[in-house]
Amino acid sequence: CQRGFLKGIQLGQNIARNIALSENVFMMAICTELRIPLFVVGKPGSSKSLAKDVLSTNMKAGNSESELFRNLKQIHMQSYQCSPLSTPEGIVSTFRQCAKLQKDKDLKKFVSVVVLDEIGLAEDSPLMPLKTLHPLLEDGTATAEESGAMSDHHRVGFIGLSNWALDPAKMNRGIMLSRGVPSEDELRDSARGICSGKESILRRLEETIWKLCKGYFELYKHQSKSQTLKNAQKDEFFGLRDFYSLVKMVYGFAKQAKPGDQISDIELEQSIRRNFSGLDDVNPVEIFIQEFPRLKRLKNPSPICLPVNLIQESLKRTEKEGESRYLLVLTENYAALRLLQCHFQNHDPVIIFGSSFPKDQQYTQICRNINRIKVCMETGRMVILLNLENLYESLYDALNQYYVYLDKQKYVDLGLGNHRVKCRVADKFNKKGRSLKTLTDKSTNTTQRATKTTPMKTIPVPREIDINTSQKKTAVSTNEGDHHASEKHLDTLIAKLRRKKTIMSPADKLPTPPLANQKLEKLAGKQ
Repeated sequence: CQRGFLKGIQLGQNIARNIALSENVFMMAICTELRIPLFVVGKPGSSKSLAKDVLSTNMKAGNSESELFRNLKQIHMQSYQCSPLSTPEGIVSTFRQCAKLQKDKDLKKFVSVVVLDEIGLAEDSPLMPLKTLHPLLEDGTATAEESGAMSDHHRVGFIGLSNWALDPAKMNRGIMLSRGVPSEDELRDSARGICSGKESILRRLEETIWKLCKGYFELYKHQSKSQTLKNAQKDEFFGLRDFYSLVKMVYGFAKQAKPGDQISDIELEQSIRRNFSGLDDVNPVEIFIQEFPRLKRLKNPSPICLPVNLIQESLKRTEKEGESRYLLVLTENYAALRLLQCHFQNHDPVIIFGSSFPKDQQYTQICRNINRIKVCMETGRMVILLNLENLYESLYDALNQYYVYLDKQKYVDLGLGNHRVKCRVADKFNKKGRSLKTLTDKSTNTTQRATKTTPMKTIPVPREIDINTSQKKTAVSTNEGDHHASEKHLDTLIAKLRRKKTIMSPADKLPTPPLANQKLEKLAGKQ
């Protein structure tokens, strides 16, 4: 019954019609048809936003391509992007806009739906805007005084999307659909759906897909042992989007291979490292070696799979390889910025800095930064973002690459709260290295809010940005980062000085600067 809702509709390339998508579309369609509030809760990659887009595109009553959707109401979705800047007035305004759209309409054939994207982020707002949902979800009124005075058109449809469960006081005012971790069979079914574009390639990759599924599950379990995540008190760093991107990359390499050939060992290692890098104490290739013993023959890591080379390969992707995710570069003291500037001077990148100064946190400054990004996306210039966690929720659709195609031209939603604008995306913005890059300093704490998925040592990536939407790379400056090698060199130097001490007279001894003497004594005391 659930899979029947996906029959007869067009989905994008490499999109699997899996159980999660079928169930999400089924529940959203039924609840919007009956105007029943629905909360969809699931980890990144559980097809929440994709199901919303499928519904928005196909639920057009008599104009729908699907015979099933022709028998349902026509819907209009009004999205509100939640964030720590959300206000009660903004949410109430969205509900009232939808109510006006339903006025003078035949409610048996039309329904207006409020969609709160990333609704959990609004919990961080000091204004507590989600409390306004209590009366709105019960009878469509904004206040208790208005209760009973409203007509039927004020009751609108509602869908709330979140990566984690909310306060029960809100959730029990509607139906909650929760998506957990998929089983190995569900994951394999999704991977086969991604590779179903060409039957010949799918047959070639059957064994590889099964091994990738088992390797991912082992990696998913292993990351919980990471000391980095334990120190940050977080459960996971890698997720479903990383796995789906891995399968798409393997499929892309298989399409370029000669008929009958498997992808090479280097291509397999490159696919693994490009999607599962970013944790210092987890080596993804060593985990996947259990399923792919042939990777033992390679040098660990291969020269082509060093972080800088992986970044270059990601930016130089070709049309045949398809679009890859934007980059999230984890660095120390923003060393990666110098690397990017050095290697990609020809791209003339636009670098946008953020700060914690009060005026840089104001709504007007956020709008200016969003406009600068919009201009770069329209003109196809590379954008590098530093310390801009206050606007990542405005780039939610862009980071997820949820494009709308109008006359063969790509568009994406940008905005804050209920203020949204369609931005044209130049073709070269997603090719030839011209795209979004996010740099996060892992040595300086940039936010005091709790992080949903916290990468690296003590510095969390703000939870407004879903790190599973991006390829994660660690880049540090070689003359800053290798502390262990420096200490080993100092130990050798101390040993040489001790040997020379026996043949040097007191008059020959040179004075040691106090700071250097303290460092030497500290290191010598460790031995």
